[in-house]
Amino acid sequence: MNFRAPGKVVLWGEYAVLAGAPAAVMAVNRYARVDIETDTTAWRFTSRGLLTPSVHRTRAEFCHAPAAAMAETALRHWGVEQFPAPFALASDTRSFYHTPGAKLGIGSSAALCAATCHAMAHITDTTATLDDALAVHRLFQGGSGSGLDVAASWHGGVIRFQHGAATGWTWPTQLYWQVVWTGASAATQAALGQYARWQAEGNTASLTDLAAAAHHLFDQPTLASLEAYSQRLRAMDVAAQLNIFTPPHERLATIAADHGLVYKPCGAGGGDIGLACGMDQDALAAFAQAAREAHFVPLDLEIAPHGVKAG
Repeated sequence: MNFRAPGKVVLWGEYAVLAGAPAAVMAVNRYARVDIETDTTAWRFTSRGLLTPSVHRTRAEFCHAPAAAMAETALRHWGVEQFPAPFALASDTRSFYHTPGAKLGIGSSAALCAATCHAMAHITDTTATLDDALAVHRLFQGGSGSGLDVAASWHGGVIRFQHGAATGWTWPTQLYWQVVWTGASAATQAALGQYARWQAEGNTASLTDLAAAAHHLFDQPTLASLEAYSQRLRAMDVAAQLNIFTPPHERLATIAADHGLVYKPCGAGGGDIGLACGMDQDALAAFAQAAREAHFVPLDLEIAPHGVKAG
């Protein structure tokens, strides 16, 4: 059996979702794949994309090796304390990297989690749910994050994610989009740690404004609303000192504005990807070319219509 799950792009709602606001998340056509083979006499774990050594085991005890970590976390979540009957698991997340070691920031661990949960449910005769995958990813990540990336990988399409629940949502056909990689990976855990420290201080008026803008975008998903959200994200970035709008993102925002487009960083910021939106496909194509000439990497992405699937 093989299982695959798509990556994600946060359209809006980053950080605001942690304060209870809704986030819009798009599943995209870069896939994590997990292959399971049960006709084997030992346990084998191999990984492509994630740089980790392969593992070969002849005993059922968990080994705590990176290549086996997601599978072990899923099994522990279901109360399994050692490997079941021998199996070989091969994971592949290469499509989430620009080059080896250079991660794009489109949800590789979440997609791997969704695919692995389905694989482990298959070999233990268990039914996996989104709540299971959210719990497994939370354990794997040390308890941080909202889970919006896992939900996008689980459901596919575009979702509205709020309070741990996901519902389908339709991206407005009049808005065209282009995702660009800055060339640098973000330190998401460090950013979330800084956000938690800032939120604990209590002076979070800019977060309240950001949450209101996220709500408004679902009511009026227009370019003007997205621009207003981006401005509020920038204000919160300054207040919380999160370094979301790094110099590369600022450069991309300038290029987008030169082409009449709205630009925002996606996710925790500080690197990874950004989103340019507009109502003119030619302007998006010109932006992509200008970004490429400025040594950024426009990504050829489409909405993934389906979430995690078995094959």
